[in-house]
Amino acid sequence: MKENNKKGHRERLRERFIKGEEKAYTEEALLELLLTYSIPQKDVLPLARGLLEKFGSLSDVLSLDISSLCEFPGIKISSATLLKLVAWLRKAYFTKESEKIYTKEAEVKQVGLFEVALSETDRKENRISQEPVKCRTVLFTKSLLKEAISMLPKFPDTEFLSEIKEFLRNNLHFNSQATRRRFANYIAGRLYPSGYPDRPLRLFALKYQGRQELRDVCFYRLCKAEPLLYDVIQDLLIPSIGQGKIERGDLRNYLEMRFPSSKSIGDGTQAVVEALTAANIARSDRKSFCFNYRQILLPSFAFILHNEFPEPGIYDIGKLENNRAINSMLWQPDAILTSLYELRNQGFISKISEIDSVRQFTTRWTLEDSIIFYP
Repeated sequence: MKENNKKGHRERLRERFIKGEEKAYTEEALLELLLTYSIPQKDVLPLARGLLEKFGSLSDVLSLDISSLCEFPGIKISSATLLKLVAWLRKAYFTKESEKIYTKEAEVKQVGLFEVALSETDRKENRISQEPVKCRTVLFTKSLLKEAISMLPKFPDTEFLSEIKEFLRNNLHFNSQATRRRFANYIAGRLYPSGYPDRPLRLFALKYQGRQELRDVCFYRLCKAEPLLYDVIQDLLIPSIGQGKIERGDLRNYLEMRFPSSKSIGDGTQAVVEALTAANIARSDRKSFCFNYRQILLPSFAFILHNEFPEPGIYDIGKLENNRAINSMLWQPDAILTSLYELRNQGFISKISEIDSVRQFTTRWTLEDSIIFYP
């Protein structure tokens, strides 16, 4: 009878996933479903929960190497191989396709002298089935941005995330080995939300070690990995920019409204404040934190621009001015266009065109090239 119940539970897991039910797409449910294909006739839910509790997230579990996975009780070579296969497919295909989708979303075709620009309706029709995949917004309880900023310039020159995690496990200042392992996964996942170490970030870190430009870029990567920060800045900070101050209680109430069943609201509130202060975007005390619009630093502006618009080409200036990542840096809004022209004056932007309602800029380099050639 118990075996039949397990079989029925596995069938229900598959059916929920196939039907697209929301509860089938939690990290716990997805990992449990994956493990059913490598571990027959056994309840794998406790195993899925154990992996997530120890390593933090599904992304962190998939980032582990084979040997680390096999060290976990209950994970044999077949399960580890399946998880690494999924991780490899995600890196090799999903990331590339997602970058193409985002590029197409941001890209605007150059309008010739005698051509008529596509209507918004036409653009929407051309983007059918090409909408970008949205990141899942969750409550995070550890920022670790200060540690990430400090450690990043010392990272080994490698393309393997496992080597970076090993470096972090060996060099983070926390006493507990389990804590270092967990925090190493967090830091690596936030700095490299795509799932693999990119050379441009390391080059930038070496060039701007100890400077605000590096804090800007690390905060940007944290926002990409933890989009809750986008929401906090857009919903709380920007509407209060005139006052320049928010009570911690207001942030806590906001998070309680967003995550009513969470028992970690206090930790989540502290994590958001620590992220903002580590990036020098806000100053805090026990009851409140203060902030204001900031001066744009061209190196970090150029990095984020080329990260958001990764392929050399023609883009709509409006897409830049309204870009969520750009706005979340709390840079002076009226300085964005000025900074874009300054990049053009320095040769980083090939062309800027503002003719009637057509406003475009043309990038000439990839992200890595922009760092190599920036003075």
